[in-house]
Amino acid sequence: MGVSFKEIGTWYRIQNNIVNMKFKFPVIKGEVLGVKVFRGFGKLSELALISKADIYDKKNNPTGTQRDLSAKHAKDAYFYVKNSNLAFWPEVFFCIRNKKCYDFIPDLNNQNYGYLVVDLDLIEKEKKISISRVDGNHRLHFADGKHKDYPPINKEVSFCVSYDISLQEEISLFRDINNNQKRMNTSHLDNIETRLTPEEELKRKDPALHIAQLLSKDEESPLFDRIYEGGKNLGGNTIPLRSIKTGIQYMLSRPTKLTALKDADAQYKVIKNYFEAVKKWIPEAWNEPKEYLALRGVGLWGICFIGSSVIDIALSQGQFDEESILKVLKSGRKWDWSRKGDFEGLSGRGGAVKISDMVTSELQGENDISVSELYRQIMKK
Repeated sequence: MGVSFKEIGTWYRIQNNIVNMKFKFPVIKGEVLGVKVFRGFGKLSELALISKADIYDKKNNPTGTQRDLSAKHAKDAYFYVKNSNLAFWPEVFFCIRNKKCYDFIPDLNNQNYGYLVVDLDLIEKEKKISISRVDGNHRLHFADGKHKDYPPINKEVSFCVSYDISLQEEISLFRDINNNQKRMNTSHLDNIETRLTPEEELKRKDPALHIAQLLSKDEESPLFDRIYEGGKNLGGNTIPLRSIKTGIQYMLSRPTKLTALKDADAQYKVIKNYFEAVKKWIPEAWNEPKEYLALRGVGLWGICFIGSSVIDIALSQGQFDEESILKVLKSGRKWDWSRKGDFEGLSGRGGAVKISDMVTSELQGENDISVSELYRQIMKK
């Protein structure tokens, strides 16, 4: 294959360093498992300047791919490479989104070797991200020299940059790269999974995750804007998506009339009404979530286990509206859900089951008696 005069001219300018605000990186052009990539070496500071993390933000950046930055993790990464005479990092991985920001100048003798030329001027003028960081954001964050007290790091590292892939494919690669890393936030992974999986498929494949996501997205849900889905934490999101997903799995783990409904959308309507009833039953937990257990950890899971029984009682009476469910919840004794209350010291799935057993033993449906009252009557005989 020949090389055009334009390529020869560009090649000459690069070889003679006649480049203004453009970085050139020696690279090899190839494929990794079907993904078109350039692999090469470059200064950490330059790689940081040309790239940016696309942080997921439920409100302001719902198409983002990256988890939120841990400043401590980024600082540790910075000082590790800055202060080490001998260090090693796996290659950082990027995706080129803006085809105009780069050019590949092949070697005259081998078309798979050459220079990747990146136009920093163009990147900085663009409002959208031209080159996104898929893996390596913490390693790159402080390396560009833009932060006070953090001079640029000009040590060379290896990198891999993909091109000609869609945003959906980029998200998929992000999931695959991070799925087995211990530091990955599980709620962020669940959120990514919902974005990659068609809705009807998700209903069948993971109904608990589908319902948990609806509780987060539905503006009429009592948990709307209370569920943290990974990425940037806005402060008010107190319930991790993974926690509510696990709770819904607990709720659906017992054979009841709720699980007999089969369709996840029908189950969601009933579960949403249940949480509306819980909100009226324990309003203080919504007003001060950190002071009460109902929306946290073992308490939340306990609420979900309780829901399995309460919903079953309501559905047995042909009811599924929030007032009917609330009536069942109020049929038992009043419990102290504060941190130092009736359920202090309980934890994990076992603790959630204990909470559920304590609460449901006092409940009764219309024309029914509670399990605890039935026990007392039996023991009198």
